Amino acid sequence: LCAAKMGFTSRLGRRLVQHSAAARHYSSTQHAAQDLPKLSWLDLRGTGLSAAERLAIEELLLRHDPLGRCWGIVGLHEPTQNKLLDFALPPYDWNTQRKLATSQFVDEYGHHTGGVNQSCTIILGIGGKPEKLINIDAARDDGVLVLRRFSGGGTVVVDHSSLWTTFIGRNSMLPHVKPFPREIMQWSVDAVFGSAFQSWGRELEDSSLDKPKGKQTLVFKGKSFGLSGGVGESLVLPPSPDETQQTIHTTDTPLFKLRENDYVLGERKIGGNAQAIVKDGWIHHTSFLYDFVDTNMEYLTLPDKRPDYRGDRSHNDFLVRLKEHYGAKSSKNAFFEHVKKGTSESFELEEESLNDVLTIATEQFGGLQEWWDTKCRTKVVKL
Repeated sequence: LCAAKMGFTSRLGRRLVQHSAAARHYSSTQHAAQDLPKLSWLDLRGTGLSAAERLAIEELLLRHDPLGRCWGIVGLHEPTQNKLLDFALPPYDWNTQRKLATSQFVDEYGHHTGGVNQSCTIILGIGGKPEKLINIDAARDDGVLVLRRFSGGGTVVVDHSSLWTTFIGRNSMLPHVKPFPREIMQWSVDAVFGSAFQSWGRELEDSSLDKPKGKQTLVFKGKSFGLSGGVGESLVLPPSPDETQQTIHTTDTPLFKLRENDYVLGERKIGGNAQAIVKDGWIHHTSFLYDFVDTNMEYLTLPDKRPDYRGDRSHNDFLVRLKEHYGAKSSKNAFFEHVKKGTSESFELEEESLNDVLTIATEQFGGLQEWWDTKCRTKVVKL
């Protein structure tokens, strides 16, 4: 064990030296297109991790990555069923436990729920007050898990269809990004999500085109100039420089944009986001709404502080499912691939694994459970 630990320490030391050298190299050549900053890419799809475990890992990497790396993290997560962590799940009240125990059933994901709503988790920002943001009686009666995360922002409901994306930035690697929520959000649109949603939209457009049959047709500026030899698709000549400057939106999908502090399609919000700022960097994480259960959103109250464009719209009128616009011709997994593609345009990606992250937790805290029990700021809220 000692030899293994010494070996890891030695390897970690070499990586620290290499990372420091890479950071110095980037700082002197950051304006060169070929010298993109490095970003560690962690894809947690298929790991079976829960929402709480995801948040614990995010904060661990933000505050305690010994290499001080930028990170991109994506995944789908269990709302309540933990794989690595051990902590009590609701209901916490004995009378509620007895009442729910009379209603045993298995949900669509195979969970033996005992009458408890394990299909979602409510996540508060670090300063969120449950009595103002949650319909406490309904959430308590249904045994819904409530977490308080380590970052700011508002309250979200996450489930099996929530698309999690997280970016951790370092001030030394991204000096042009001012460490404030609005500036970080604008960076995320410019550097990642704007390109990702454009790419996703093009996928829909491409899938909508019917492949022509018979001989090829020569097409220039939308006009046909007769048949050419061979069989297959039309031959389309490239547009002129003037034409390439025009942006054409050909689908019925509303445009993705940043509205106040929200990501929206048209006038409807597509996910919740939050930030945490630390001395040497920041984290920006989002749960995009691919799909959701209407009744789960009823656990949330209409917040006192809300964006002007929302007005008094209910959650169901204010939110929109990505599935409504992308689901017929695309998928959840396609979304993550477009996000990765968009990220690769701004960073040089280095693939990492869950085991790499758990090694950090083990070396620094004795394991992820110890990190959760001692220093992790994400906590369970007992209603």
